[in-house]
Amino acid sequence: MEENNNIQAKVDRQEEAWEKGQPRIVPSSTSLGKKMPVSKITPQELVQAILGSIIFAAGVNLFVVPAGIYNGGVLGISQLLYFLVQHVAPDLAFAGFTSAVYYILNLPLFFLSYRTFGRNYFIRNVMCVTVETIALAWIPVPKTMIVDSVLTSTMIGGLTAGAGAGLIFRSRSAAGGLDIVGVYLTQRFKDFSVGRLTIGVNLVIYTICAITMDVSVAIYSLIYSFTNSMTIDRLHEQNICTEMTIFTKKDPQRIIHYITQQLHHSANYWEATSGYSGDKEYIIYTVVSKYDTHKLDTFIKHYDEHVFAVKSNGVSLDGNFKKYL
Repeated sequence: MEENNNIQAKVDRQEEAWEKGQPRIVPSSTSLGKKMPVSKITPQELVQAILGSIIFAAGVNLFVVPAGIYNGGVLGISQLLYFLVQHVAPDLAFAGFTSAVYYILNLPLFFLSYRTFGRNYFIRNVMCVTVETIALAWIPVPKTMIVDSVLTSTMIGGLTAGAGAGLIFRSRSAAGGLDIVGVYLTQRFKDFSVGRLTIGVNLVIYTICAITMDVSVAIYSLIYSFTNSMTIDRLHEQNICTEMTIFTKKDPQRIIHYITQQLHHSANYWEATSGYSGDKEYIIYTVVSKYDTHKLDTFIKHYDEHVFAVKSNGVSLDGNFKKYL
């Protein structure tokens, strides 16, 4: 009974705030603890995912491996295991060893992606890892570097592999690896972050490279990793936060419903008066990924042909805002 009274008191205070003209806050489904559903892959996303997986594998095999550079994450672990087997049991170091180990290490991550994101994302994940594994085994590794400079090969490899990974992310897919583990642990532990896990594992990999091989190998690998990450960030629109302020004279509830139920983010709105016409209109404020702005633009223009929107890309956020792969 006391709990119900407290809830009613909060509702009454919110109603009073609305009457005074304060912004209305509509909770998103993410704040209610629901998982973001991943839709079935479209033909365009399928082409992007497959092309991105092949480009990533081409960047690794044509530029990274000939230069003696190591990846981070699961693929880097696979490369280190191949290096170990070459020295301990050379007979087991067959040509496709790295790609085979890479696929085996991803098998438990398939199950984790199914539990974390559901069936559709699981299918996307399996498809990308499978295509990557086949491409890594099929694309021949040159006996000598295509370019003479190790630094140049490092940069080109980072740009190429990063472009491939960026296409995979743009298709709302992922090629397994630490991202799946990171997102899963982030959901279980409040203070955990995907970046912290990735940096930690990569530091271990590159430290081993520096100790067992040469410091220059670790340095070039770090340069490759940085170039790769920068390229992914440029292409991965889901990772870019966009602030949107929408002005409409129509009922804002339909736009609010689309943002909260389809894009899975929250939004605020309030009534205003047009300084030009004096008419009543509504201002809707939200922050979504740059990837989702295309969907939101299409929806609001279809709903209201006179709608006006202001967008600002790359805003810095802190607090309870969730990004999706």
